Amino acid sequence: MKKYGIFLVLLAIAALFTQTRFSIERPPVRPNIVWIMAEDINLHLGCFGEKLVHTPNIDRLAANGIRCTNAYTVSGVCAPSRASIITGMYSTAIGTQHMRQAKSLTPYEGVPFYNAVPPAHIKAFPEYLRQNGYFCTNNRKTDYQFGEPFTVWDSHSNKAGWRDRSEKNQPFFSCYTFESTHEINVWPDSTKWRFFKEFGVDTMRLVNDVKHRPKIEEKYIVNPSDLVLPPYYPDAPMVRADIARHYTNISRMDTQVGAILKQLDEDGLSDNTIIVFMGDNGDGLPRAKRWLYDSGIHVPLIVYIPEKLKPRIKGYTKGIDNQMISFIDLAPTMLSLSGIPIPKHLHGRPFLTTSTNTLPKRRTYIHAGRDRMDNRYDLQRAVRDSRYKYIRNYMPDVPYTQQLDFMYQMPMMQEILTYEKAGKLTPIQSYWLFKKKPKEELYDTQTDPHEIKNLADSPQYKLVLNRMREELARWQGSVGDYLEMPEVVQAEKMWPQGKQPKTPAPKAVLNTQKKWVLNSNIDGVSIGYRWEGESFWRLYVKPFAAAGKPLEVKAVRYGWAESEVVKIH
Repeated sequence: MKKYGIFLVLLAIAALFTQTRFSIERPPVRPNIVWIMAEDINLHLGCFGEKLVHTPNIDRLAANGIRCTNAYTVSGVCAPSRASIITGMYSTAIGTQHMRQAKSLTPYEGVPFYNAVPPAHIKAFPEYLRQNGYFCTNNRKTDYQFGEPFTVWDSHSNKAGWRDRSEKNQPFFSCYTFESTHEINVWPDSTKWRFFKEFGVDTMRLVNDVKHRPKIEEKYIVNPSDLVLPPYYPDAPMVRADIARHYTNISRMDTQVGAILKQLDEDGLSDNTIIVFMGDNGDGLPRAKRWLYDSGIHVPLIVYIPEKLKPRIKGYTKGIDNQMISFIDLAPTMLSLSGIPIPKHLHGRPFLTTSTNTLPKRRTYIHAGRDRMDNRYDLQRAVRDSRYKYIRNYMPDVPYTQQLDFMYQMPMMQEILTYEKAGKLTPIQSYWLFKKKPKEELYDTQTDPHEIKNLADSPQYKLVLNRMREELARWQGSVGDYLEMPEVVQAEKMWPQGKQPKTPAPKAVLNTQKKWVLNSNIDGVSIGYRWEGESFWRLYVKPFAAAGKPLEVKAVRYGWAESEVVKIH
């Protein structure tokens, strides 16, 4: 009996060990994810050392999360950047590189009117989340260059959020874009509305943040005299006024972040929700937004992970993370954190993952490109490592600054041009205006953070220059580049004869198990369905049971028009 009792104790210990081991190795609970994207900002946040802004909510996320100090977008402007973020693919490689290709562009002479049509196998990553049971919402901006495929989001509006779920326990991915920091909010109101009237800009997308700017206490309004200006700007009243307004708008945006965090707390979701805060491109100021200097592509990235999820995350280190991160890495990282396999065609790589997966080798380089901006062409590609920035100018005869109607509306830009005509600018303040560009630029960002001193012709940096040249060639050869294809040819391939292709209607068949099977004979088509009375389109993944009520079905190929709705009674 004594031996039998010992055996039972050992058996119980073994069972406990087995149970504990099983609890460690079982798949993690799928976390909720909230994305907060602020437009047109560099690292001007309290948590990144900026003392003139008041960002307590963002700083709180950073204090309890990861502050990524080397995060870069693939473009210095929103639409190509967003296209890469949502797909995990370089815009220059999938045909979404020009600003802009969506229908909101008013056609200019020589600029075709079309949506980009990426290769058929490319999807926006929220579709992969939806396929795996996530409820995905977007509030509100898209700007993906290939239209707004209805299959990307469950809910998409200026009020969309996780509260739209019908099942409260369903995991969600909710994206918010705050335009209160957008370049347009730097303009004084009178100038801004005159631009809308003269150029016919659609204001509906900006109504919430532009007409109703978040209010802040007067003590947080930045004093222009407190600014330390970059050396490439003249110390002029309007320059200081516009930059101060931009900094103040960042403080305004922080209050919007606070409202999202408050909602999560109210709904009891904070302990199972990963929060990602980021910018979509650099400051909405001259020689920043649209440029490939760090002022145009170096952006904030903060990842907050709740305490109970941290042990299940590989790559998590609270505090500062200095690794090189490209924004094409966001899509695979979100999929990996959700326990979803990463499609092999993605250009990006995860920088965080679940504890059961392996993290790939960290990046050595990030890559970026500049192509058409509105109605002006330029062709540039950039490579950056942790210290050096290399820029290849394929159109060196095109001056650094082109007359872009949108950018030229900014009062500080007008004042800079006035100073230039009067001969009041120093060489550093004037070279980036109308001078021709060298074929190559090389900067030591450690000793020259504003990227002013071009080292491309310096003999002592020859090895660095050759290394960066080789990396650019390797990258372009590896992922592909639309660089040598004229846009008119690209547009003709995507919209033959200037006409948008229309997605054929999908077919619906009831199989022998009384389940609906939906399909299309066109590659790359995404199919959605809904029952009569439902407002949200479900993403078709596999055959589903008939519900005894009318069914609606439609399909879309990215960049094409949606199909007709097929109604089945």
